[in-house]
Amino acid sequence: MDIITLLSIFFISFISNALPFFGEAYTVYASLVLLSNGGSVYSIATVIVITAIGAAVSKNVSYALGYALKRPLRRTSAVKLIMALSNKAPFWVLVIILAAIPGLPLDDYLYIGAGAAVVRPLLLNAYIFVGKLIKSSVEIPIELMLFSSLYEVLRFSVSLSTFQVIMAVAFTALAVALFKIDWVKIYVKLQNRIKYLPKIEE
Repeated sequence: MDIITLLSIFFISFISNALPFFGEAYTVYASLVLLSNGGSVYSIATVIVITAIGAAVSKNVSYALGYALKRPLRRTSAVKLIMALSNKAPFWVLVIILAAIPGLPLDDYLYIGAGAAVVRPLLLNAYIFVGKLIKSSVEIPIELMLFSSLYEVLRFSVSLSTFQVIMAVAFTALAVALFKIDWVKIYVKLQNRIKYLPKIEE
């Protein structure tokens, strides 16, 4: 896999994750690139690491946003809690878990809060990288297998490049749709049905 392709994967991972509360489709784009490069074990491992680095480094944007707004944010209970926990193991475990969870961009809330709390950025980046590495290691092989199987069915009706474009557009649209869902409203409905969930106001 050439350096231009790897740089493209890095920048896609960086840019999509640099937008707070958005960026779930970057592993899809990486998997589609792998589809046209054979998907060898070495290529998959390299792409997993590159996407993890791009995604982790880009979260400094959320951190910087929190740092810029630290004066008002430090008055909130969430940031006070982050400041209290920032030197304790459970906080770093939470960073890894939120960085690895697919679908919901909960980690951005934590990174903005970490910026306001002035959590050590180098250590934060290291733990975010671990979480993103786990995420890429799980998602990319699954997505590559899915796309390979789907393309085998469609290969006689569409070219590989057309298939890649269709999948990229479809998953981008899905990511936008997920972003527009009112998750608070859904959670409130769930908390009315599941009494053990923490209560929040709509």
